Amino acid sequence: MRKTMSDATMKTNLAAILVAALLAGGVCAAPASAQPVRLKDVTRVQGVVANQLVGYGIVTGLAQTGDSTSVLFTSKTIQNVLQSFGLSTNSQDVRTRNVAAVVVTASLPAFAHSGDTVDVTVSSLGDATSLQGGTLILSELRAANNLVYATAQGAVSVGGFYATDQTGQNSIQKNHVTAGRIPQGAVLARDMLTNIQQDPAGFSYVLTAPDFKTAARVAQSLNGRFGAGTARANDAETIRVTLPARYAGDPVNFLADAGDLSINADALARVVVNERTGTVVMGGDITLAACAIAHGNLSITIATQNIVVPPGPFTNAPAQTQTNTRITATETGRHLVYISGAATLAQVVRALNTIGVSPRDLIAIIQALRESGSLQADVEII
Repeated sequence: MRKTMSDATMKTNLAAILVAALLAGGVCAAPASAQPVRLKDVTRVQGVVANQLVGYGIVTGLAQTGDSTSVLFTSKTIQNVLQSFGLSTNSQDVRTRNVAAVVVTASLPAFAHSGDTVDVTVSSLGDATSLQGGTLILSELRAANNLVYATAQGAVSVGGFYATDQTGQNSIQKNHVTAGRIPQGAVLARDMLTNIQQDPAGFSYVLTAPDFKTAARVAQSLNGRFGAGTARANDAETIRVTLPARYAGDPVNFLADAGDLSINADALARVVVNERTGTVVMGGDITLAACAIAHGNLSITIATQNIVVPPGPFTNAPAQTQTNTRITATETGRHLVYISGAATLAQVVRALNTIGVSPRDLIAIIQALRESGSLQADVEII
């Protein structure tokens, strides 16, 4: 039996992952900061956000896949539901596996009105094995202020299945079946009021990616399009807009006209690495100073061999098994590689590609380059 543990065992083609980085970073001849985008693609209106709702309920109609009797709050909930229908029961009367306690969540759109419907997500709270085929009983959904904003009910769709034999020892499952969705399962009971409707004088844009240069450019573009004094950048994220006279009390038409305004959004120089998957994505105005790199790999091999030792000629003892284990460590060194300076993302990729290392080794090299000051970019590890 032979086992090999090495940082270099993942021999994914470095060129392929760097091509993916090129596509994600949007490499072209011009700098990333010169790429025009629409205003509504890089900003949102402050206060115009979705609101989260949560509730508690039970799912019925399960085929013996619900909560067991050891889940006491499910039994209590069933008793309360039956009591609301005029039936008095106790814990001994409630012994069903066809019911499961669940948490119900939904996202309420910013401009929602009473009567609108939204999707809800249902997640098991107890030890239910599947919510397949179940139906959520009418449940209240509350916001952070503890007010009821919607009610939810309907058939749960889990997008999978769970099946077991009569003994319960053998089963088969596809996808995650203890959580599901109810399309259009919640009906809103309240209207949503936002800041843009409550402040007729104006509103504030919020950048999805805060940047001082982009905020200044947004304010300049709005002033050039709608007149001086229309917009002012308060910080790297917020641009305050005072509605012009012709849009007084009418922020909707202003947003409609300003949404397609072309903005030269400045891109941050950033490298995002995922150590779990070995993914490296580069974007923005990344520069690389001249440097020299040497990177080696350590391979550890554990080889185990079992040898049967026969007994001696004058004994009735059984044969014995002798285990021999051999551990070897090999370090594969690399020559020192010189990399000249690179001013664009494409040049950075070509420079790093000359090293010829695996993606996981590249992650370690990128972090070392950032620490040494050679790589002019923020490194984010996810």
